[in-house]
Amino acid sequence: MPLLILFIASSLFAQSLAPEWVNESWQASHYPKSEWYTGFAAYMVNGQPDSEAYQAVEQNAQGKLSESIIVRVQSTSNLQTAVRQTQKNETINKNYDQNIRTASNAVLTKVETRSYFDKKSSYIYGFAAVKKKDLADFYRSGISSLFSFAEKEFALAEQQAGLGKKKAALDKIRAIEDSLKNVAYWSSLLQAVESDNSYFKHEQDFWQRAGDMKIQLQNGTSVYLDISGYSDLEALGAKMQEKGCNCSIAEAKEDADYWITIKTKLNNCNKNNNSIIYCYANANATVNNQKYKKPVNISAEAKGGWVNGDKAIEETFKELTNSIAEKIIQTINQ
Repeated sequence: MPLLILFIASSLFAQSLAPEWVNESWQASHYPKSEWYTGFAAYMVNGQPDSEAYQAVEQNAQGKLSESIIVRVQSTSNLQTAVRQTQKNETINKNYDQNIRTASNAVLTKVETRSYFDKKSSYIYGFAAVKKKDLADFYRSGISSLFSFAEKEFALAEQQAGLGKKKAALDKIRAIEDSLKNVAYWSSLLQAVESDNSYFKHEQDFWQRAGDMKIQLQNGTSVYLDISGYSDLEALGAKMQEKGCNCSIAEAKEDADYWITIKTKLNNCNKNNNSIIYCYANANATVNNQKYKKPVNISAEAKGGWVNGDKAIEETFKELTNSIAEKIIQTINQ
C-alpha cells in the first residue's frame, strides 16, 4: 500500500510539472538560433482558458517569431493542422500548411506552435518555431512560381498586342508588375532569412521587359477599321504597316487610338477600243482620334484596268487600298 500511494503521488506531481519547452534553456538547446526562428509568449489569465485563449497565446508567440524576421503578426492564419495532441493542459500544433501574414505581409510556413496553461500560477504560455531552411525553401519556391506566372503573362501580352488588343495587353503588364512587387518582397524575406539575393538580377530584367513593353504599347498607335460598301479592303491594315505606319489593327473600338470608318463604292466599269476594261472606285473615310475627338474626313479615288472584268475590279480596289492607306497615315501623323 505505501508503494501504491507513493506511485500515485509521484504521478500527480509529474502531471503538475510544466512541459520542458517552457524553459528558455530547453528552447535554446532544441531550437538553436543558427537553424531556427522562435517566439515565446506568456501572460496571466483569469480562470480556465478557453480555446480562444490558447489560440491567442500561440499567435502572440508567432508574433514574437515574426518580429525576429521583420514585424509582429497582424492578421489571422489559415490553419490546416497536420498533428494535434492534447496532453494534460498542453496542446501541440505542428502545422505544415500555414500562411501567417504580418503587418508588412511577411509569410511564414511550416510553423510549429505549442501552448500550455499553468493552473498554479494562472499563466498561459505559447511557443512558436520555424526552421530557417524551410522558410528559405518556401520563399525560393514562391519566387520561382511568381517568375513563371510573369513569363506566361508576357507571352499573353505579346499575343494581345499583336492582335491590336492594347488594353488587354496593358492589363497583362499590370498583372506582371503586381507579381514582381511580390517577388521583391519575398526576395527581401529570403535575404533576411538566408542572405540570398541571387534573384535580384532576374527580377530587374523582368522589370525592364515590363517597362519596355508598356512604353511600346503606350507610344504605339492602334487603329480600329470599320469598312463597309462594295469592298472591305481586307489588305488595308497590312498596307498601312507596309507604308511605315507604326500601328496595330485593333479588333475592338476600346483598344484603339483611332477609329476609322470607311465607305467604299464601285462607280462604273467601261471597255475601251482595245478591249481593256477600266473600273473606277472611290472611298470616303472619317478618321476619329479617340483622345481628342476631332474627326477628319478624307477621300480617295482609284482606277484599274484589265481584260477581265473581275480582275479589273480587283486591281481597282488594290489601287484604292494603296491610296486610302497613304491618306490615313498622313492624317494620323498630322
